[in-house]
Amino acid sequence: MSNIRDILKQREQQRDQASKGDSEFPDGITRYVRMGKHGEVNADGKDFVILAQPDDWFVYFVHEDKVFEGKTIHKFRKHTCLHSPKEADADILKYFKPGKTECISCKAGAKRKMFFMIPVFDPQYKTYRVIDVAEFHANNLIADYDKAEKPAKKFNKDYSLVGDAVFIKQSDKTYALESAELDEAILEEAKAFIGIDYGYADLANFREESDIVAILQEAEEGSVDKSVLPSTGATNDASDGGNNDAQKYNF
Repeated sequence: MSNIRDILKQREQQRDQASKGDSEFPDGITRYVRMGKHGEVNADGKDFVILAQPDDWFVYFVHEDKVFEGKTIHKFRKHTCLHSPKEADADILKYFKPGKTECISCKAGAKRKMFFMIPVFDPQYKTYRVIDVAEFHANNLIADYDKAEKPAKKFNKDYSLVGDAVFIKQSDKTYALESAELDEAILEEAKAFIGIDYGYADLANFREESDIVAILQEAEEGSVDKSVLPSTGATNDASDGGNNDAQKYNF
């Protein structure tokens, strides 16, 4: 039988690693590329190598309800919908509608939004990372992706932007993508990360239902239907469980 002390120690170590974005990165840097005015991808932009075409980006759903009143106010803590794909090649059409039997947040009527994870190679850290953006931003990036790829296809119909350099920046409250130039040696390094298992299910931070119930119980009144929640009992701390939402969502 496993020693519970060893198990708890391992979980603590995993949480410490997750809070740092895991050991491949220096302090303050995570597997998720920080987006926005004060992030890594801001108005000045940053170079990456795209590792997958839009059809292979990971699509999933989150529950989020926020308003802006001088500052962003969250009516409940943002969290991943349990009625979401676990793989990039899943049939996303099966997940468009809320899954009231699969996800307690769906059952409680919590607002639900589509998100995309885009795998990229970061030349600065020599490894893969993910750009995690909402549907609106993904639409703009896909449109720019197609614009960047189309001219090259006129001369080489087999050309793909996958494995090539792009420059991504914040632009007009969204993000823009354009072709870029990087040394051939960097592009060769990036090739090793094309098609690998990016561990999307782990990156999406699927919580235990008990954690989600705790989040919903603390939600602003009227933002969810609390009558469908199980009676208050012993639940896990919503800030624990090995999840890294504070890093991922920059809370």
